[in-house]
Parts: sequence; C-alpha cells; structure tokens
Amino acid sequence: MDEPPHFVNNKGEVKKMKKIIGFFVVLLLLAGGSWFGYTYYFGGETYYTQIINEGDRKIEQSSGETFTKYTYQQEAYNKVGAEKQLSLDAFRTQPLRLKAYLKVTVNPRKGVLDWQEISQSDIPKKALEKLIQR
Repeated sequence: MDEPPHFVNNKGEVKKMKKIIGFFVVLLLLAGGSWFGYTYYFGGETYYTQIINEGDRKIEQSSGETFTKYTYQQEAYNKVGAEKQLSLDAFRTQPLRLKAYLKVTVNPRKGVLDWQEISQSDIPKKALEKLIQR
C-alpha cells in the first residue's frame, strides 16, 4: 500500500515564505501607486489639431528676460473623432507654422501638457476626417 506524501511543517520556512510574500505585496503596492500618481499628474489623452491662425501674440517679462508667447484656441480631435476645445501656449520667437498638424497630450486637470508637430499620415483616420471637414 502506498503511503501519502509526508509534509514537514517547518515553522522557520513558513515564516521566511511569509516575509517574501509580504515583501512582494508591498513592492506591488508601491509600483501601482507610483504608476497611478504618474498617470494622474503627467498622463493624458492624445488629440490632433491643425494650426489655422497665427495665434494671439503677447510679450511677457520675467526676471529681466522678455518672452514671446503665442496662444492658440483650437478644436482638436482624439483617435475616435471626439472634439475638444484646447488652449495651447507656445513660447517661441515665431508663431507656429500655418497648416501644421500637431499631436497634443491633454491632461484633464492641467490642460495641454505637450505638443509636437507630426505629418498628416500620422493622424488616425477619424481625427483626420474631422480636421479636414472644418
């Protein structure tokens, strides 16, 4: 007759395993919290727009330096074609290029976080259709 396997109840090994599991649970919670915090403050949805005017030009001074700020009020569209009104600021010596396509990252709490010029072929189909229609 076969005997069932015999398990040794070693309390030292059980304590060691509990510590290891506890360490990984804490590590997982820290990583998850860090990811949530990062996406909350620095993440956002991507929208696409096309520069259709030269923006509002304003000269600002700070710490003895002069800056030129261009503000653009634009309609932008996400990858499924949903519209959003954006206020985009650009600190530059020249306005953004007319007819330039921009990829814009928008955070619901902070507004526009980032933008970059892209080619028309990089814009999702539904967003491009909306941009062409206006």
